[in-house]
Amino acid sequence: MSQQVRRKRPECPARAGRGRGAGRQRALLAPLLMWLCLLASCLAAAPALAQAPAPEPVQVQVPELGLEPAATAAGIDAGYRIAAGDELALKFFYAPELNETATVRPDGRIQLQLVGEVRAAGQTPRELADALKRAYAGSLRYPEVSVEVEKGFARQQVFVGGEVGRPGAQPLLPGLTLMRALIVAQGPTDRAALNRVAILRRDESGATRVIRVDAASQARRGADDGNDPPLRPFDVVLAVPSRISRVNKWIDQYVRRNLPVNVGFSYDLNDNNRRGD
Repeated sequence: MSQQVRRKRPECPARAGRGRGAGRQRALLAPLLMWLCLLASCLAAAPALAQAPAPEPVQVQVPELGLEPAATAAGIDAGYRIAAGDELALKFFYAPELNETATVRPDGRIQLQLVGEVRAAGQTPRELADALKRAYAGSLRYPEVSVEVEKGFARQQVFVGGEVGRPGAQPLLPGLTLMRALIVAQGPTDRAALNRVAILRRDESGATRVIRVDAASQARRGADDGNDPPLRPFDVVLAVPSRISRVNKWIDQYVRRNLPVNVGFSYDLNDNNRRGD
């Protein structure tokens, strides 16, 4: 029995190449098909997203800020007190013909159109602006006015004397208090009675007050406006000696002998205006 041997027909090289190329094409097309399917699903969901209601805007309550005429110059604290020698720029918003620059006289007053003399010393620019608004209310329909300190505030000083290491005048820097002024004067001596430090101060009427301060109480209850008050322009701080019994008499003598009246420290001490004996 004869055996028939079938010979395997050799594979055509071109057909084999086409098989391998088709595999490569399928490998490249698979990621593309996946990307197309993902894009189609996104486009199908787009109408639903477009029909969804938009979120409501969040309402934020912003407090209204009241606008008032400026009463202080830039860089000057609202607590600044006008003093003799200051130059004040007065600006009337609805009556510019009344705008002027006024210099505070040694008596603390300024001379103005329509209203005459007005006390300015001892007030803040805002307080003076309010006072001028009331003064011009009878002459102007809209008496809106601003007060700006143009010159003079750099010259304001306080005087520290008595039982301190270095008596003398000091510039009135922002935040200067009684105890800070004493420290700048190299502190009180061991002869000072810190429980009766005296501050000489002019009030709004121009009268002189002698204010007694118990600075020694700071060691017991800490510093506050009662035992470490902020100083004002041309205040005189006196560390009274502990051996003195008649405080006012000593103050009167010290003021007459030592106070530099040529720079604004002039005080008329009367018994009716004194406190602290």
